[in-house]
Amino acid sequence: MRRPVSALAVLCASVIASAALAQAPPNSNYTAVEATSARPVQLGYYASAHKTTCAPAPIPTIRIVEAPKSGTLMVRRALLATDKIVGCPNLKTPAQVVFYQAHAGAAGSDHVVYEVKDFEGRAEIYDVTINIKEAPEPPSVPEKQKI
Repeated sequence: MRRPVSALAVLCASVIASAALAQAPPNSNYTAVEATSARPVQLGYYASAHKTTCAPAPIPTIRIVEAPKSGTLMVRRALLATDKIVGCPNLKTPAQVVFYQAHAGAAGSDHVVYEVKDFEGRAEIYDVTINIKEAPEPPSVPEKQKI
């Protein structure tokens, strides 16, 4: 014998399905870089602009999803100047630049995941594998030669 489905169960199921459709998963970007503890490596820069008016848009927000274990993730503000937006020559807009710095003496592999969300709420996930190489030895200064 079939049991009748209550109206509340149908309503809850449709609300849950609607919520799942409304919150599409963010796009993911995978990459790998090499780093040393000698200097930071740039992982990416992120900016927004209104393509119709060529005006800067609010700066994207960056959130660390998975922090690195053998280094530090740094986010710095910058001014991006570009000619790559069609119809917007010499566009200058605020940007966020993401850097990774390996800890002194670190070697091997590290991993970081961060999210970039633009002013319209679109999010992208960046999944970065970092191959940490040994930092080169600083050049030795020869002792003064006696004349």
